[in-house]
Amino acid sequence: MVIKKPPATDDAFIESNVVKRFSPLARQILAASGPIISSAAAGMTNGFSAILLPQLQQPGSKLSITEDQASWIASMAPLPMALGCILGGWLMERCGRKSAHLLLNISFAVGWCVLSMAGSYPQILAGRFITGLSCGLVGPPASVYIAETSDPRYRGILLAGVTFAVSGGILLAHLFGTFFRWQTAALLCSLFMIVAYLLMLVSPESPAWLLARGERVEAESSFRWLRGYDPASRQEFDAMVARTQKDEKSGSEGQEGSAEGSSSPYRRREFVMPLVTLLVFFATMQFSGVNIVAFYSIALMKTTIGSDSLNEYLAMLIVDLVRVVTSLVACILLRSVGRRPLAMASGAGTTVSLIGLSIFLYFQTSIPLYRNYSWLSLVFLISYIVFVGIGLFPLPWCMTGEVFPVATRGLGSGLTSSFNFVCFFAVIKTGPTLFATVGINGTFLVYGVISLLGTLLLYVILPETKNRTLQEIEEQFRRGRRKAKDAETADGPGGQSTVPQVGGISTIS
Repeated sequence: MVIKKPPATDDAFIESNVVKRFSPLARQILAASGPIISSAAAGMTNGFSAILLPQLQQPGSKLSITEDQASWIASMAPLPMALGCILGGWLMERCGRKSAHLLLNISFAVGWCVLSMAGSYPQILAGRFITGLSCGLVGPPASVYIAETSDPRYRGILLAGVTFAVSGGILLAHLFGTFFRWQTAALLCSLFMIVAYLLMLVSPESPAWLLARGERVEAESSFRWLRGYDPASRQEFDAMVARTQKDEKSGSEGQEGSAEGSSSPYRRREFVMPLVTLLVFFATMQFSGVNIVAFYSIALMKTTIGSDSLNEYLAMLIVDLVRVVTSLVACILLRSVGRRPLAMASGAGTTVSLIGLSIFLYFQTSIPLYRNYSWLSLVFLISYIVFVGIGLFPLPWCMTGEVFPVATRGLGSGLTSSFNFVCFFAVIKTGPTLFATVGINGTFLVYGVISLLGTLLLYVILPETKNRTLQEIEEQFRRGRRKAKDAETADGPGGQSTVPQVGGISTIS
């Protein structure tokens, strides 16, 4: 690939009045809004079964389903998510980040429309399958696009907006299902995809993807739209071009016989270590039961608080509201707190909450005296949602878009997101069996033990990525966490390099 230098262009011609009117931060937020709303549709898909199944199982329902059919309706959405992640990673590398989002928005809208018009069990499964596939499609492109179009100072909070949108989508789905029939709720969900599609139409393509394809003029135009026209941004873009040319030159030399360059980029430490780290992170997050509450909210509420206590629909909405507020808090924490301390605090709190809930539920079901204190179970459950929501849930999605090198970002994000949804399907499908075998208290105990083991493993392998450019993160994985920490200490006080750097040079490299 040869990057041709474009002819000199008049800055006054490039900088339109429309772009001048909004700050670079506002334009970055606009670019991130499309993926964030698409992620909200993923949350709606996750929460839809909690309002769909009770309505289908009501005595007066036109469609009667068995327990096995209910399990398949709940798990049909997670089933194709893994395939969707692989396709999403392939689409964003082949067609571009923006085009991938436009396609998945159409797919989402079709799935919701199929659900809204479903009149039989197979049609419901078809709608759930399409929306589940779309959930997988949105996973890799959303985090990668936001990471490649945002400044390092704002990358964490914008990436956390994805998980905030997922939590908000679950709440919206439950609200729609509380006040409307499930067909109307599905139709309302489809309207969000129109908004997401229009937002992506006015947003630029990722400068990193354009530059990797040798389209320097288009890449510069996109970068200027996102980051502004000041001298610092000009210097930053020139550094990006230099970095791309250096990578291309190294690759060419490697093909001619260089030992390092001849090895596949997928065998290098900077790809393998992020892959292993995120696989552990996603497994810990899913097998701590984070989506069980969303999928089986009403059934869990009946068991946890008792059928004669607080209305289970009201309790479900309380839990949803807590999840949304927690996701908002996570956005703020990711702006000010490092990834490692947040992950450790979240893992420890999740473990304590799950084990505590398990123990209390055991006494509640065994000793009649404790049945009058069923509201304490709700407190434990809310504590669990708070702790899992501030770290274990948002962090792996945030890191998916920032830990892989640009050359392997599509496959890496696709593989890890795909693995997440494989675990997602396994947890949702085995949940009812686990409840029936060891009871709800035993199920929470199993999830608590897994959370503990995963947190201990993450303590060993999870690096810190807060406020670091994408190139610095890549170098950190290449060296190893200990060596990178030693290098930071050698650089100077506070771990800052004594060599001047342009802010955010590697944000999109």
